[in-house]
Amino acid sequence: MRTVVSALALLVAAGAAQAQIAGDKVRIGVMSDLSGVYESGAGMGSVEAVRMAVEEFGGKINGKPIEVLAGDHQNKPDTGVSIANRWYDVDKVDVIAELVNSAVAFAVLDVTKQKNKMVMLAGAGSADFTGKACAPGNSVHWVYDTYQLSASIAAAVPQLGKKWYFISADYAFGAALEAGLRPSLTKAGVEIVGAVKHPLSTQDFSSFVLQAQNSGADVIALNNGGDDTINGLKAIREFGLKAKVVGFGLDSPLSVKAMGLEVGQGAYNVSAWVNRDDAETKAWIAKFIERRKVFPGSFQVGVYSAVKHYLKAVEAANTTDTQKVIEKMRELPVRDIFTNDGYLRPDGRMVHSVALTQIKSPAESKGEWDLTKTVGLLKGDDVFRPIDQGGCPALK
Repeated sequence: MRTVVSALALLVAAGAAQAQIAGDKVRIGVMSDLSGVYESGAGMGSVEAVRMAVEEFGGKINGKPIEVLAGDHQNKPDTGVSIANRWYDVDKVDVIAELVNSAVAFAVLDVTKQKNKMVMLAGAGSADFTGKACAPGNSVHWVYDTYQLSASIAAAVPQLGKKWYFISADYAFGAALEAGLRPSLTKAGVEIVGAVKHPLSTQDFSSFVLQAQNSGADVIALNNGGDDTINGLKAIREFGLKAKVVGFGLDSPLSVKAMGLEVGQGAYNVSAWVNRDDAETKAWIAKFIERRKVFPGSFQVGVYSAVKHYLKAVEAANTTDTQKVIEKMRELPVRDIFTNDGYLRPDGRMVHSVALTQIKSPAESKGEWDLTKTVGLLKGDDVFRPIDQGGCPALK
């Protein structure tokens, strides 16, 4: 079993500030899929986004250097646990960010609670992280979750259609997303005419798509992510289905570009990042493209936001103590290029506005990365699960 662990240390001479920071360093571990199905939407782009957040602090907090480690969990929970244990016990990492895969994130969260450390979830999407599996003293859920995706899509039912078919990934994220969609869509008057599950990293979606075709669905929901969404959408186009497509993994600009607008055009997605297209955002995107040669996705911008907010809290609290930092993160509003209306709730959910987007046609696109358009904006309080409905045991 191969584990890729690399490290970047942004070291500067310590100043005179007497920071109460463990080990005289702030250590951030970025754990993601660096080599598999989710790499394009997270991966090394997320690592680079964290580095950019660190650089905005000059590589130090109150005179203490910030160190960034990167690890590849390979979408395997046991690999993620192994990295987490080493980071916490040997490398003295204060916080682990990103994770992208919900199954891995649950396993890493268990270790994190045992060590009284902290995780900041960006790409991992299960709503259980602020529900029955919540750990608000050790985790924050930053970018999106399956409840929010379901509520956002339910709000768009009038423009999508009333007969739906699900093609879902057969693991924690796909199951949670489908479980969240069913009641939300039913409440919106949708008839779910069929469903099928597929293994992670499926290459051939033909049998699943044929079943969707035979169902007579108006809308096909691809309840998966990464390359699975792309491969599913390609199969839908190859078979000439006329149904509208909602692809929850269409949030990676690199994947959409590689797939091509001819294939992707018209497909819908809920983007957790509302790109405001202002000067600050444009400058950040330009820097990211200069370094990575690709447009950033919402997970990458989201993990940048989470780490930046974490560092603001460490700076304000003058400590890396987990509980004190999380308390300060709740006190501070979240205002950056990811969101201008975010706030952190006691259950660990960061609430913020989201966008319903659609992939442009080739004729609509005006540039290399002009791939999607916003067709609706939704307030966070309207689409994230109300805190009193999550069932978070820590809040009882």
